Amino acid sequence: MNDDFLRKLIEHFPVDLNWLFDSDGFTGRGGKVIEPANTGRPSHGDFAWQGEDFAMVSRMDLSVSAGTGLVPVEGAAGESLAFSRRWLLKNRINSDLSVLVRVRGDSMAPGIADGALALVHLPEMSLAVEGVYAFTRGDSAFIKRLVPVARGKDGRPSALVILSDNPAYPPESLSGTDMNSIRIVGRVRCVIATL
Repeated sequence: MNDDFLRKLIEHFPVDLNWLFDSDGFTGRGGKVIEPANTGRPSHGDFAWQGEDFAMVSRMDLSVSAGTGLVPVEGAAGESLAFSRRWLLKNRINSDLSVLVRVRGDSMAPGIADGALALVHLPEMSLAVEGVYAFTRGDSAFIKRLVPVARGKDGRPSALVILSDNPAYPPESLSGTDMNSIRIVGRVRCVIATL
């Protein structure tokens, strides 16, 4: 790193540059200290701030449609966002098994706006309960509300309705062999949108 880069970094992010060269944490805005995770504790986060643990969830380089469907783009993780470990545990979300994806389209508006980030919890890849799920059909990826309407003897859904929250989009029913066309990726547990 050259001096010009470090000067620009300090101007943009008010951080203690010792943090770049030392793993003992750094002082951010208002003198608050961001500390490294206490790796000796079970279920530790990625860092601690004001005594609370936070875990990072990565945003993946793909978009899912809340409209007519988009082809998922395979790629490396983009930026990450920090979530309180307390909130994640309270909601039974494993940050290591979660991703953030960009939503495109208006079929889930107003609850999930075009451009919102959706936190998808990957272990919830079976349709145990009604909810908003990320799923694929063919080469397209979607975020829609899935409602099981019948279950087989094994307890798995044998029929479901795919609903959009926007009434301009009609519901779609699946049953029988059509159920094989859907693969649930995970359940949407949080939505982050710009107002």
